[in-house]
Parts: sequence; structure tokens; C-alpha cells
Amino acid sequence: MLLAAPRTPGIWPGPNGLSGVNGDPTFDTAHVEAFCTERGRPCKIAQTYTDRSSYAAMTSGTGWTFEFFDDFPGALVVSQGLVPTGGEAELPKCAAGQYDEQWRDFGNLMVQHRRGDSIVRLGWEMQEKTMPWRATDTSAYVGCYRRAADNIRATNPDVILDWSINAHSSPAGLCGGVSTNCYPGDGYVDIVGIDNYDHFPWSPTKAAFDRTAARPEGLTWLYDFARKHGKPFSVGEWGVVPTGDAGRENPDYITWMHEWFAAHAEHLAYEAYFSDCGEGGVQSSLFRDDAQCVKNPRSAATYRTLWAQ
Repeated sequence: MLLAAPRTPGIWPGPNGLSGVNGDPTFDTAHVEAFCTERGRPCKIAQTYTDRSSYAAMTSGTGWTFEFFDDFPGALVVSQGLVPTGGEAELPKCAAGQYDEQWRDFGNLMVQHRRGDSIVRLGWEMQEKTMPWRATDTSAYVGCYRRAADNIRATNPDVILDWSINAHSSPAGLCGGVSTNCYPGDGYVDIVGIDNYDHFPWSPTKAAFDRTAARPEGLTWLYDFARKHGKPFSVGEWGVVPTGDAGRENPDYITWMHEWFAAHAEHLAYEAYFSDCGEGGVQSSLFRDDAQCVKNPRSAATYRTLWAQ
């Protein structure tokens, strides 16, 4: 099992730590491996996404998600929505079981592509206001997550389910203002995780980083929640954010994240840097040299030094 090999406390990734990246600009093996060649250490995981145009596209129709990584030797982390784009009103229907068959189709698809033991970040960032499955109705979100989990497991018992939040804040109208109100329950979750970018707020000092991590919706706060529930922890997306007032090009943040990973390595299931150059995105790319990319050379150098060890 992916999570069975012991991690070495005080070291990251070490011999068994799962560390990787999303494919950028294409979700495929070549772009993941290009990043990992630049950092000087192979990636043991690749983080990817399914289509969100319809329920069929998200489930039985998302074979491309796995085909693009047919030749990837490591594990997949698949970010899977609960409803398609524009489908906010579908959450109660999902919770009532209307889409059970589609979720069983998704489990079957994973098995057919020999990726049954992939990690699935199911309904991630439910307290982020732009997500179609945002939890304006906590019970509908939890009910839909549970139906999806049960039915994926019905056809794919090896799936590893990761319940992940968006770091730093939960609006009052989502999950009742506290992300853990949307926790589906220990029986439906294998990993508890967070997406933790250096923005809103960014961390100009180590003291600021530690304060943000410790307060509600923060990195350490959610890690403590995971341990209370006996769950390993993940950081499915993280990165610098050099855009406007949101953040800065911040190599110190890379260092502090690496220190945090090493300190919590024993119970850290995996971490995946998020590389992005998209218009309107977080512009977190470390190694892409495309003209449209914001460059983060100092962060890239720090990351390369720490992860190549």
C-alpha cells in the first residue's frame, strides 16, 4: 500500500516520502518528469484532475486522466469534483443517490486503467467560494461525499480517499465558517489534507508562517485534526504566489515548508508542489521559462537545493 512504508522523522522526502507535482502545462508524464528532472529528484507521485463538464465526463468519460499517465511509474493523486461545473444544485441530488451509478463507473475506470490504488482528492476545497461543490449546504456536501465514497469503493476497494480543505479561511456561508464542519467522518476518509499557498496572508517571516499555520484553517491546525482522527496528512497543492497583493516571490516560504514537511514526515502521506503559469492563476511556476510565466528564480533555486538532497 502507498502509505505503508515508514517515513523518516526529520527528513523529507527521504527514502519513502511521496513527493511530486502536477503536470504543467499538460497533465501528463512528460511534464511531471521535466519538473522532477529540474529539481534533481524523481517524483513518486503526480497530481492531476478530471474533466468537470458533466457527470459523465467526470466519471466514466475521464479515461484520459489515466491514459496521460500510463507510462508514469509512480502513484497518481486525482483531484475529483463532486458535481460538474455549474452544477451547484446537483449536490442534494448526489446526496440522495441520484449519481451512484456514475460513481461506481469511476471506480471501475480506475481499476480498468490499473490505477485502483490511486489517491482521490474527492470534493476538495469545499470551502472555496468558486468551487461548484462548495458547501453552502453542509449536509448536502457531506451526503454527496459519502455517496460518492461508498460507490467508488463498491467497484474499487483499493481507492485511497483524501479529504482536503483550502487553507487560511472558511467564509461564514461555507461549512458554517469552519472547514471541519464538512468532515464526512472517519469511515469515509483515508487521508486528511490541505492546499496551502503562500497567500492571503503571505508569510514575510518565520513567525508569521508559524502563526498562520497554527490558527484555524492553517497547516498545523489541520494536521492536529488529522492526528486526532488517526489519519495521515497531505499537502496536495502548495506554492509561492508572486501576484500583486496576494503574495511574493518567497524562497523563505520554500524553506519553511520543507522544514515543516521534515518535522511531520512520520505522518505525512504526500506533498505535491503546484506549478502554474495560467492567466489569472497563482503563477507559482519554478522551472518553466515560457514568456507568459512569472519567474520565481530564488524560490526555484531553494527548492532545487532542498529537494535534490
